[in-house]
Amino acid sequence: MNIVEGCLFSDNSRIAIEIVNGSIIRIERIATFEDKNSEKYFIAPALFDNQINGYLGIEFSKPDLSLEDMRKVVNGLRKVGVGTFLPTVITASFESLVNSFRNLSEVVKDEDIALSIPGFHLEGPYISPTEGYRGAHTLKHIRKPDWDEFQKINQAAEGKILQVTLAPEVEGAIPFIEKCVQNNIVVSLGHHNATADEIRKAVDAGAKTVTHLGNGLANMINRFKNPLWMQLAEDRLMSSIIVDGFHLLPEIVKVFYRAKGKERIILTSDITMLAGLSPGKYKWDGKDVVLTPEGIIMFPEENVFAGASLPLVIGVGNMIKFSGCTLEEAINMATKNPAQLYGIDDRGTVAPGKRADLILFRFKGGKLDISEIMAGGKVYTVTTD
Repeated sequence: MNIVEGCLFSDNSRIAIEIVNGSIIRIERIATFEDKNSEKYFIAPALFDNQINGYLGIEFSKPDLSLEDMRKVVNGLRKVGVGTFLPTVITASFESLVNSFRNLSEVVKDEDIALSIPGFHLEGPYISPTEGYRGAHTLKHIRKPDWDEFQKINQAAEGKILQVTLAPEVEGAIPFIEKCVQNNIVVSLGHHNATADEIRKAVDAGAKTVTHLGNGLANMINRFKNPLWMQLAEDRLMSSIIVDGFHLLPEIVKVFYRAKGKERIILTSDITMLAGLSPGKYKWDGKDVVLTPEGIIMFPEENVFAGASLPLVIGVGNMIKFSGCTLEEAINMATKNPAQLYGIDDRGTVAPGKRADLILFRFKGGKLDISEIMAGGKVYTVTTD
């Protein structure tokens, strides 16, 4: 048995959480703490990031991804407050995708790694081939949705692909969405130039969310007829957003928050293998990219972002600063909301019966400074920059 004390992130009340065998058994509101230092810390669910392409120089699509690689990533992410995440693999050849997901399905058989990885995210290859909308995805590997091909890819993943990001306007997208829904796979709209009618048809078919809303767009778009407005207006769509301070301007984040509301926004990082590395020039997915000292990853050839480098905890703090939302709302966007989207009901909230995936942190200067994370009741002492 373990007892964790601190101030609950949602209402600042003093609580003591009893944990047995990795699960929250009881939560008691208390008048004083046994340990006076507990007064300094908030308790919240560990963060849930639904789009991580790699970390600390390790890319999930590398052909020889090892158990040691994934342990390095999982432990590194725990140090920045992420208890659950979806390894994301982007557009590539069929052979490469099969290999990547086969590797991922093997490494998540490790018990400690499995605590943090409930499944995977396939971003592409069924996206728009148009420059700008495809972002940094490799053109030669972009193709139309193919259910038979996807089934083989998901077989390599041992059925663990939880989300597919696709373009709803490409030929075959709507029946593909319907098949995904029948197989309990979340469909997200992204890297597309769909019309309002095409977006509506995708949602009618079962698409549930949008991948990094406001990004995956051409630099120049029609001010009225573009994918942005319909996705904002469609109340049936949740939307993930990258709030690292670069992918979206603060005023855009504020508008998105007002349009979608606190329950339909998911904070994500979209970090790549360059996250956690020193600034400089790198090769990523066969392309020359630049990681700036500020943390921007650019693909200079097409003047587009090539993923992100700042962890989700930065986005939580920025969400509060940019939108004016509460600490509770921002944390829910990075915990409760994604857990509900994927039907993962054993985490995402602080409540009896939930898994003990928790963070202890100080909140000062608009930043979350994490001191400890629990994953399935296992304690990891951490610090953030």
